[in-house]
Amino acid sequence: MVRQRRQPEIPQVAYALLGGSGTGTQGSPELERQVKMLSGELVFATPFGESPPITQFELPLDSGGMRQALFSRPYAGLGGAMAAQPSHQRAQQALALFWVLQRAGVTRVVAESGAASITQHFHPRDLVVPHDFIDFTHQHGGQLEPGLVMVMRDPFCPEIREALWQRARQFAAEKATRAFNRAVHVTVEGPRLETGSEVSALARLGGDIISQSLTPEVYLAREIGACFGSVEMVLNYAEGVRPEWDFELLRAIVREGAEELGRVALDALLALPESPQCACAGYRQASPAVAAAVAEPA
Repeated sequence: MVRQRRQPEIPQVAYALLGGSGTGTQGSPELERQVKMLSGELVFATPFGESPPITQFELPLDSGGMRQALFSRPYAGLGGAMAAQPSHQRAQQALALFWVLQRAGVTRVVAESGAASITQHFHPRDLVVPHDFIDFTHQHGGQLEPGLVMVMRDPFCPEIREALWQRARQFAAEKATRAFNRAVHVTVEGPRLETGSEVSALARLGGDIISQSLTPEVYLAREIGACFGSVEMVLNYAEGVRPEWDFELLRAIVREGAEELGRVALDALLALPESPQCACAGYRQASPAVAAAVAEPA
């Protein structure tokens, strides 16, 4: 007789942390001394396939009490299994992840990851809190909550951005690097990197930094009614921005700065107020056709 694996129960948690260059390489938040892990890695069956591994943890608040959050690693680059997948497979995993987060009751998602600079303005080791994005990947919205109109005004929650910005400024001061609270993030399909001509074209469109992550997560968060914000460490110059870039230097930046990047995201998660004061919830509405159908008497 073949035994079926029991589906774990989805915990009810309001916060989620998505890890990449920091949490993906250094083991944070598991290695943070103040973090109490409440579960091992859980995998959930969803309509989009199995979710990526998810853990539950809690951290003490400065005001007293504890804050619980779910943690997953969709942005674990430089060898991360999920980031190395073709983009359509990564998107399916993102859909599975946000299906779980929706049922967990998550309302705030804080992310951290790495990116490349597509202009001369941002340098390796800079911390960047993006305010907008340009997405050149296939679209995967409308599957978690069909019939919604998602207005992408302020795609990155102002409250989460402010919390990340304050922590990034502190990090930059301590590490003698720089932090920025505005940038346009460009997401492209992977797994190959971009050509110099592609990078030049994206810069002319208004992009500042580039990676193969951040979408669809940023708009899936809005689809499930959650706020989203991200902090990114510039790991290298994109192709053609400088005569050449050193892959070993990129690896060194990840090793040296990744743990601190994860700490910036964790600190920002702790700094968020219990009740959101942002307007993000109003940017997610039922489409007129759906609204009319619901309002029509039987």
